[in-house]
Amino acid sequence: MNRRSFLAIAGSGSLATTAGCLDEFGSDDDSGDGDESEYETDSFEGTEIPLAPAEDVHEWFEEDEAKFVDTRGVSQYDAGHIPGAVLSPGIDNEGDDPTDDWSTDTRVVTYCDCPHSLAVRRGADLKADGFEDVYAIDEGYNGWEQAGYPTEYNEADADVETYEIEGESDPSHEDEYVHISTADGGSYEVAPIDGDGIYETEIRFPDLTDDSELIVEAPDYTVEGTLKELTDEPVTADS
Repeated sequence: MNRRSFLAIAGSGSLATTAGCLDEFGSDDDSGDGDESEYETDSFEGTEIPLAPAEDVHEWFEEDEAKFVDTRGVSQYDAGHIPGAVLSPGIDNEGDDPTDDWSTDTRVVTYCDCPHSLAVRRGADLKADGFEDVYAIDEGYNGWEQAGYPTEYNEADADVETYEIEGESDPSHEDEYVHISTADGGSYEVAPIDGDGIYETEIRFPDLTDDSELIVEAPDYTVEGTLKELTDEPVTADS
């Protein structure tokens, strides 16, 4: 399956581009000029979202040319986000939302940790709501932070490390999502399922320890376990 496409090429399936969160950040042909037509895209349920390099997005930030949407959980947002970004979750986003009062001609940039599975999903929702100028940060919040661009914190003492979770679902669920969350739902991430049933992602949840309880929800099973248990070996229905 083609995991990346350019904006001018229609993607196929619910995910037209990156297979997961462990792909190399960025593309080999970033234009760097802010030209939407040159950006590669990712898609959710047929809606394509341009993947803007963090460098370009930082220019928009400096020039106040975009509004930012953090699509992660509240704990992740509190532990670090782009200044001025609103919290607007990429999943289960119901009820009033900070973007409801924005003009639909606003340039909107979404982001997550993944680097962009949740961001693209929320971007597709915003497109469906009538927003015309929507992007996702290609490198995700991780790349933004690593580049030294501005961040702010609601919980400055939060300890955030990166962990890898991989697993296997039935291949019939290709292009569906696996949801990984803390037991309280304050932090979450998603991972798309490949054609062979494999999924993998990085999670950056604040204040995790080996004994922290996580929930992995695949289309065909749900597994609860500690961080250590879920990162020591691939997650399956028998875990």
